[in-house]
Amino acid sequence: MILQALYSYYKTLQDQEDNCLPREEYSSAEVSFEIYLSESGEVTSVRPYTDEKGKNIRLTFNVPKQAKRSGTGAKPYFLCDKADYLFGSALSMREQSRIGMQQLCHHVLQYCTSHSPEIRALHAFVSQSPEQLAAQLDAVTNEEIRDMLRKGGLCVLKYAPTGRFLHDDSLIKRTWERYYHGQKNEGTNDEKQMCLISGEMIPKHEIARLHPSIKNVLGAQSSGAAIVSFNKDSFCSYGRKQSYNAPASQEAADAYGYVLNKFLADPDHRIRMNDTTVVFWAETAPEREQSLFALLFQGEMDEASEYEQEDAENVRTRVKNALVRIQHGQTFKETFKDMDMNTRFYVLGLSPNAARLSVRFWYTGTLGEIGERMWQHYKDLSITGLDRAPTVRQLLREIAVGHDWGKIPPNMEGQLVRSILHGLPYSSAIFAQLINRIRSETDDPKKNQYKIGPLRAAMIKAYLIRKARHNDDQSLEGELTMSLNENSTSTPYHLGRLFACLEKTQLNALGQGINASIRDRFWGAASASPATVFPRLISLSRHHIAKDDKWGRYNDDQIQKVMNALPEVFPRRLTLEEQGMFALGYYHQRQSFYNPNQSKQVKEGTEHE
Repeated sequence: MILQALYSYYKTLQDQEDNCLPREEYSSAEVSFEIYLSESGEVTSVRPYTDEKGKNIRLTFNVPKQAKRSGTGAKPYFLCDKADYLFGSALSMREQSRIGMQQLCHHVLQYCTSHSPEIRALHAFVSQSPEQLAAQLDAVTNEEIRDMLRKGGLCVLKYAPTGRFLHDDSLIKRTWERYYHGQKNEGTNDEKQMCLISGEMIPKHEIARLHPSIKNVLGAQSSGAAIVSFNKDSFCSYGRKQSYNAPASQEAADAYGYVLNKFLADPDHRIRMNDTTVVFWAETAPEREQSLFALLFQGEMDEASEYEQEDAENVRTRVKNALVRIQHGQTFKETFKDMDMNTRFYVLGLSPNAARLSVRFWYTGTLGEIGERMWQHYKDLSITGLDRAPTVRQLLREIAVGHDWGKIPPNMEGQLVRSILHGLPYSSAIFAQLINRIRSETDDPKKNQYKIGPLRAAMIKAYLIRKARHNDDQSLEGELTMSLNENSTSTPYHLGRLFACLEKTQLNALGQGINASIRDRFWGAASASPATVFPRLISLSRHHIAKDDKWGRYNDDQIQKVMNALPEVFPRRLTLEEQGMFALGYYHQRQSFYNPNQSKQVKEGTEHE
């Protein structure tokens, strides 16, 4: 399904970008150098590609077909290859590679029906001795350029008198195409097999032995990694080797490889989250729908430039203000009524695995389906104190040690995205990690990081409400409101409220400058084993109340109100999910101290639908 969708998009691109896509006889390659040849085939210049700051870059060209290399033997490419194939021992590299290149060029040029200055220059270059090449390179390059050539990178050949690439010369192109089809037509009497991507019956010799390398996946090899490969006998069957176990035509393999590499190189189709690279695309290419999908999942939303006026109805602003719109009862379709809800999207999550790629998740659905699930995700996260819709990246940082993006446990991002796209409860592993972070961390106001802030409270609420919905627990789902719910029947929730009241009582009596509050000292024990801690904290609060002439009576009333909602005996243990309810009650109660009127707001109709 994945490869078929990519192949189908390639066919769509063929109708839209006839001049941009490589034809069957060609492939796309990232090139680092261009080599200039004179009329006599001598090297007159070697130029690396650089940007405005002088940094080395690669440019993409459509060059004669380049099959994936494997093994240790010489496997040359025509007109575009690495320096060891073009120069061999002239650069103190493998001469055997250059011999392979010479044999390929002589074989290709046998299909040439006429001659031109470009053909003669190419033939002369190929025929030169290593000593001649070494002398030419010493004359036109310095040691720095030669070192860059030795380190790798593809080179293309240019005809110096005209400045045209040899692979763009019409006569050389016709020569290459005749050679390519001549090689392809060998063995046309082979038995035929079905291509698992296109569904066509093809001769056995047209099956791709190796699939293309996929590049730009975070953490994978820079030279690329395989998404389809067989490297152990246990993966093979019926005596077939490598990719013959999953037959696909070379054309189809090159097509899906071209499209996937195109998406991975384009930030508008790619999101990177920890060790997972997410690629997404639509069957068609509507710009507004594409931008909406990117913003729904984007790692960081760029702020508008100083020249860009933020339009209240543009896509970016509508996504940022999703929580406000949800609180006012707007649905996804009402918010994005100018979008085509039937546009079909594909989402693919890839992670590195040595020289191969692992598929973390795969999802396909219409914009309307994905949008409604993302909107439900935002609704579940809605909580007082959270004004803007958080991105997936921002949520994942809340479960990382020290909010360090590089310390997010593996697999978490894939689990979260999968839950959002499929409308499933969030992973219990994510919830457990979140509770551990709340228990072990302290506030750091300078970095705007808090033990239990709006994002963490929102994640707890969303986890609990999605699990309740999945289990059809309407009672619990109704209790999980956006703001303080004094009518809740949950004992852990009211214990969290009580803890917030006790903390406020201490801070009002002793001041904000104390070394450690009861939250710093007793959070872990209070949230896990209330019966061992709360009697002591309540006794301590009596001293704080007696000492505080300004807030003592008010805090005492607040404590009594919460105590009235609790059973006579404190529970001995709280489960992990009950600890989440404890944290949610604590957060809601603290927010109510700063917004006393919030309890009068409409709750279940506006706060949670």
